[in-house]
This record gives sequence, structure tokens and C-alpha cells, in this order.
Amino acid sequence: MLTMSHSGIYKINIDIKEEKETFAVFQDLGITPNQAIKMFFAQVRKTHSIPFLSEFTPNKTTISAIEDAKIKKNIVLCKDTNDLFDKLGI
Repeated sequence: MLTMSHSGIYKINIDIKEEKETFAVFQDLGITPNQAIKMFFAQVRKTHSIPFLSEFTPNKTTISAIEDAKIKKNIVLCKDTNDLFDKLGI
């Protein structure tokens, strides 16, 4: 959860294990968590995107549902958002 305020102070809830592992990486890199977040925000502004690849690996249930939908012909697969918008006529 991310709580935003008008003062530029943000509260982010993360698992304690994730926090320790992530902060250890920041320390190895010689940066603070605050600097890392500022770097992330700067890249978002610069690229107008999330500055890393976000890949989805479907589990067995998802794969099964996709295969079932293909057989029933009630699914349209899109290679990217542009393809999706084209197929939707947007």
C-alpha cells in the first residue's frame, strides 16, 4: 500500500524480509533507500514508464484457462497494448 500526502512524504508497507534484502542491496550499491526511490521517480518521469521489465509467468491454472478459452474460441490474444487497442477499435 502506498499512502500519498501533499508534503512529499510517502508510507509504503512491505514485508520485513523484503525490506531487509532490498536495503542490503542499496547498502551494497552505496545508496540510501530514499536515494533509490528518488532515482526510480526520476526514471519514471524521464521515460514515462516503469523503468524495468515486468514479466508475467503464468501458473498452471492460468495456462489451463488460456488453453480452454482457445478451444472454446472465446479469447483474443494480443501481443501488446497497441494490438489490444487495435482489436478493440480504440
